Amino acid sequence: MTQADMTDAISGDAAFDVFASDSPVVHKQKALRALMREKLIPKQADDARFKAGLAQLTQVAVDPTVEPETRLLAIACVVHAAQMVKRLQPNLQLWLAPAMGEDFPPLQLLKEADDRLNVARALALADGAWLAGYLADAIAYEETGEKAREELIAALLARSETLAELLGRVAQAMAGVRPETEKPGDSIGRRQARTLSALRALIPTSELEAGDELGKALHALVSLPLRAVGRPKEEKVQHELAEEVVLLTHEIVRSRFSVATDPAVFQAVAYCRQMLGGSTWPDVLQGALSLLVKDVREALILLGRQGVRDQGLLEQLDMLCNYPLRARAIAKEIAERHPELDEDTRQWLIHGRVIAKREASSTALEVAAREADVAIGLALNAAREARQAVAGVKEPVISVLDIYEQSLVSVTQDCFQRFEGLLLQMDQVAQQRSLALYGEVGQEVDFAPKYFQAVGEVARQKVVIRQPAVVRIRKDGTAGDVVLKGLVE
Repeated sequence: MTQADMTDAISGDAAFDVFASDSPVVHKQKALRALMREKLIPKQADDARFKAGLAQLTQVAVDPTVEPETRLLAIACVVHAAQMVKRLQPNLQLWLAPAMGEDFPPLQLLKEADDRLNVARALALADGAWLAGYLADAIAYEETGEKAREELIAALLARSETLAELLGRVAQAMAGVRPETEKPGDSIGRRQARTLSALRALIPTSELEAGDELGKALHALVSLPLRAVGRPKEEKVQHELAEEVVLLTHEIVRSRFSVATDPAVFQAVAYCRQMLGGSTWPDVLQGALSLLVKDVREALILLGRQGVRDQGLLEQLDMLCNYPLRARAIAKEIAERHPELDEDTRQWLIHGRVIAKREASSTALEVAAREADVAIGLALNAAREARQAVAGVKEPVISVLDIYEQSLVSVTQDCFQRFEGLLLQMDQVAQQRSLALYGEVGQEVDFAPKYFQAVGEVARQKVVIRQPAVVRIRKDGTAGDVVLKGLVE
């Protein structure tokens, strides 16, 4: 039986003896695992042999003359021991500080993912200008160690000024990776998907600011590595990568809403659509895409309430939907469900473009005419009240005059006709300006801040109209912009 086989079979006191001996680090690691497996550690952490073995591992970890892989394995063992014996953790940074420098060995020298995880935990305690670049490289070269990847990303998050800076570092590092496989594009695609998944889990809880050109950095993280080795060939890899890009973009928009109105943040998603053929999104991605569609919808509403019409953001809606008609339907729904938006914005959402502005002379005339619209609206309301008042007395007056003063009947009838003609002229003036009254006095309606102003406090949704609103009528006959708000109570 070889010494390695003997190490695999040790237990109890024999494991303590091997751990304290001058045996190679790999044997010490097996002995440490045996101690943990039998739960002798942390119970017997005060054993002199355990302390001696830990001191030897620490010396190896900080010795620059030792082979790089052995140094990394020693660091992993020290950290692993501290994970089991909690009181050792405050000493880790002090013990391992001499090992943390620009000559720190590449993490991928370690074959076991658990070993890379423990070294990543040690790196989280380190400091120095070299560290951010090292962490980015370690993230780029990490293959299947998901916990190690998350630990590395968390460490890089803590050492980055902005999220854009972090994504840019990882993009540049991953662009230099050249997998020695038959399908390097598929290998990189899987690694990108795992990296994006880890970022998606960590970014929402991080307080890191978005930074400048976040969308450009995310696009680089997706496109640069594939530009170097070629796009994935397997459909499954393409779908996995595209889904992670969509979900990460959603998390960024959701947790950093300041970038939600920036069309550039969706560039990486547009790149994935091109990668998938550029025609339609596959069904498997519809669930993730629906989240981004909601994000864009909310951004359009947010900007629309400020009178901002961002054509680039509207185009992202087209990109996220399989068919332009679907995107148009969503935009039209926004216009219909949000009457508080100004009329130009609603028309932009409905038609998908900004209506050409009138010439300066026409605009000046329109401004002058609009100044009279309030007065026309008030006159229209007065005409309605006058018509209602006259309708109640016309017949009784004519009947009384016909009995007592027949000579005044024709004169009075002529006055009523002239009065009605005046009211009809008032109606025509309002029609020419596309003006109408919205609501009837005494009518009970739902309170709509766009059309009405409350007289006093309104504590309920249903209100009674005391003065109708003056609105401008659209071509389809529905109420558009409000010229003068009505009064309700």
